[in-house]
Amino acid sequence: MGLYPETLDGAYRLLGQAAELGVVGGAQRLIVKTASESRRIPTIDENVRALEYAAWAADRVPPARAADSSTDADSRTYEEAAALVGAVLNLAPDVGRALLLAFKRGYLDIPYCLHPDNRGGTHSFIDGDGRLRWESTGALPLGRSPRRGGGGRFTSADLLKDLSYMRRKFDNPMAVDMT
Repeated sequence: MGLYPETLDGAYRLLGQAAELGVVGGAQRLIVKTASESRRIPTIDENVRALEYAAWAADRVPPARAADSSTDADSRTYEEAAALVGAVLNLAPDVGRALLLAFKRGYLDIPYCLHPDNRGGTHSFIDGDGRLRWESTGALPLGRSPRRGGGGRFTSADLLKDLSYMRRKFDNPMAVDMT
C-alpha cells in the first residue's frame, strides 16, 4: 500500500473506500486499519471506532452496486492471479516445494523485495488512474508483456511518488497529481 494517510479525515476516507470495495468485491472479511497507525499502535477504543466506521461504510453500499462490480481491469487481475497460482501448483505436488521452486525460477517475484530468494526481475508502478501496473514481469508466467513499455529509467523519486500515492490521494484529494 505504501505510506498510510496521516490525517484523521484521510484515514477515514481510505477506510470507507476499503469497506465499500469489500462489499462490492464480495469479501467475507476486512482488515481494518485505524487513523493512528501511520504513527503508532492503536488503542482498543481507536480499533473499535475504526470497526464501527467500516461497518457503517459497508452498510451504505447500494445493493445494485454490490451485485454489479466486475470490470475489465478486475478480470485482467484475476487472470494474472490464476496464471501465477496455476503455474506454481504445477511445479510440484507438494505446495511447500512448489513455492520454493517458484521463487527459484522467478515464477513468484515481488517488486522491490530485498529477500535473497526473490529474483528482483519484476517492477511495478502506479498509473494515472491509481492502478498498480507491471513495468516489467521478469520470469512471471503471465504470457504477455507489461502494459507500459519499460523503456524509461525508474528512479528513487518515482518509487517515492508511487509509495506516497495513497497518502496524497486521501489526505488531500484535491491536490493529487494523477499523472
